[in-house]
Amino acid sequence: MKVSAVLIVKDEAPIIAQCLESIKDFDEIVVVDTGSTDGTQDICRSFGAKVYEDYQWNDDFAEARNHAISKATGDWLFSIDADHVLRTPFNVIVRTAKDADRKGHKTVMVKSTAERSGHWHWRELLFKKDPSVYWVSPVHECLSIPATMKSNIEKIYGYSKNHSTDPERNIRILLNKCDIDKPRTRFYLARENYERKRYDEAIEWADKYLEIATWLPEICEAHLLKAWCYWMTGRGNDARASCLECIRNNPDFKEALLFMAKLHYEPWKHKWERLAESATNEDVLFVRV
Repeated sequence: MKVSAVLIVKDEAPIIAQCLESIKDFDEIVVVDTGSTDGTQDICRSFGAKVYEDYQWNDDFAEARNHAISKATGDWLFSIDADHVLRTPFNVIVRTAKDADRKGHKTVMVKSTAERSGHWHWRELLFKKDPSVYWVSPVHECLSIPATMKSNIEKIYGYSKNHSTDPERNIRILLNKCDIDKPRTRFYLARENYERKRYDEAIEWADKYLEIATWLPEICEAHLLKAWCYWMTGRGNDARASCLECIRNNPDFKEALLFMAKLHYEPWKHKWERLAESATNEDVLFVRV
């Protein structure tokens, strides 16, 4: 079985080498460059990648990724971004693909871990090259066939802060190319505004999302996002209310529970610190508890 790694890139010269080093054992590395001017293409070629510069960027990540798929010759494909690093040996990737193929799966979940926070989530990144499997949605894209098989494959992401010269790109694509009446579009508009510290806009889009949302895990994420926005704008009571709503929906949501603890601790932080400073040795254990 042949397995190809596929990437879409633009101006990734400062960071892409570590990604390519982590996938150098793949049978094939396919790179679609969407207009680099910093020598990214040469770095990719130095790792033996097949670099294609025939795609004209069109504010559509799914379209670009599907173009990369069309260039790959592998039986199975592994999608990875320039600021991601694969932590799993290639032989495990091949074994997983063979196992999935034998069981009739066309897409496989990969553990995607944030380098800075350690938080992780599942993403469909290993998939069979098949006409029925392709990327959909111009931004925050996903595969046409949801994965039901999880794997032991892990990649780390976030080695580089967003260095895009077009910081409004994702919001522009969401507003201009995605269906604003779909929950997924509204959710990502909330998240994109939050990441740009536009907290009131993020709350507004989160509320619009919650009006039509049906998927519980994402509903919890929206309530937690609202809690963070309220906290960042000094509205502690609203933050606690949103965080509590998240916990009501999922009492085991660790991030929400930790944030609720923070919300209750922060107003008393200075008093606790003063008490700890003045405590005797015998008191220290009690104060910390």
